[in-house]
Amino acid sequence: MNRRFVPFRLLLLLTLACLWLVPASAQQVVERIAAVVNDDVISTSDIEARLRLDLMASGLQPSAQNQQRLLPGVLRNLINEKLQLQEAERYNVQVSDGDIDQAVGNIAGQNGMSVDRMTQMLAQNGIPLATLQERMRSEIAWTRLTQRRFAPTISIGAEEVEEVVARYQANQGLPEHLVAEIFLAVDDPQDEREMRQFADQLAAQIRQGVTFASVARQFSQSAGAANGGDIGWVVEGRLDPALDAALAGMRPGEVSSPVRSPAGYHVLLLRERRRVAVASPDEAVVTLKRLALAIPPGTGRARTEQILATAQRASATLRGCDALAERASELGVANLLEAGRGPLREMPAPIRDVISGLDDGEPSRPVRLPDGVVVFMLCDRELAASGLPSAEQIQQALTAERLNLLRRRYLRDLRNAAFIDVRV
Repeated sequence: MNRRFVPFRLLLLLTLACLWLVPASAQQVVERIAAVVNDDVISTSDIEARLRLDLMASGLQPSAQNQQRLLPGVLRNLINEKLQLQEAERYNVQVSDGDIDQAVGNIAGQNGMSVDRMTQMLAQNGIPLATLQERMRSEIAWTRLTQRRFAPTISIGAEEVEEVVARYQANQGLPEHLVAEIFLAVDDPQDEREMRQFADQLAAQIRQGVTFASVARQFSQSAGAANGGDIGWVVEGRLDPALDAALAGMRPGEVSSPVRSPAGYHVLLLRERRRVAVASPDEAVVTLKRLALAIPPGTGRARTEQILATAQRASATLRGCDALAERASELGVANLLEAGRGPLREMPAPIRDVISGLDDGEPSRPVRLPDGVVVFMLCDRELAASGLPSAEQIQQALTAERLNLLRRRYLRDLRNAAFIDVRV
């Protein structure tokens, strides 16, 4: 591996801190090459724009502490994406402008806004649309490349499927939890207090409406960070005793206070609780409605607090979807009432987090979005049939697991073979 090792983290923080201290018009003067990845360059403005995008996506405040936490991961991700695009180009994997437009449109739709509105919000936060487009380009190219190279090589034998079936049968009826986590490692005892305080801060911001999945993607150091912190279904007794004890006292949809394990601090989200090979609540088909209240950019603090209070009152007092529809009509937002119908497991993680523990007709806590606040309500739930997963479902899960492992190894090998020169 050709790589020049330098103590870049502190220098990177100082360089980008300077960028925030000068107006946008003057930032061109201090533009620098932050890193070279083979023949491609990452500039300090690339890092700044991506940092702003990640802060906006996570819903976290752009405080100095949050910026410092995100910076190393932002640079690492930008380097990885350069390597992915370079490798995709080497194998002639094409990503059209139409592919990018569709991906951006999907993100806008998931956030309940038009592409034009999202583009405007990005610009108001100092984020070029190209920053998001380039991120989508690398993601699509990498998925297509790895699918093309590895999918034909993966073969799941009947004996592997039978082994999984046997495990299900052995554990059938035992309690298990569907868990997501944010993990912060404590590698040095001197970091103990700082990590605990940071874990407390993340847990508090999630309880205030920031989505668990977005925070996990930005800050968690666990293997499931890219999937919003999801670690899947875990049979009771298989985790560290401290984590098992915390989960035992939680209700579905609840977020824990930081839990200390030998490796570090964990903030846990209990999505669901069930018994092995018994019908999964995550398979239920649900119908949702929502009370969506806009908070346009530039709205004053007093008006913002008034809108948030309206959402909080709705969450505390409304019962039943008819009452929600009536309130939406009174507030002039009845056109935004329908939030969709489908399997709970296919809902976007931020929505799934807040509705998974709701009873029919029960409103969610207010969820703060970049341009407003939403209260969701579960109006109907059709439970799935009980039973073990089918052989086809097991085979698909094993194939996806194998493909993800090959992707991680592929990226690791690309990094080891690359020329990476960090200059800031």
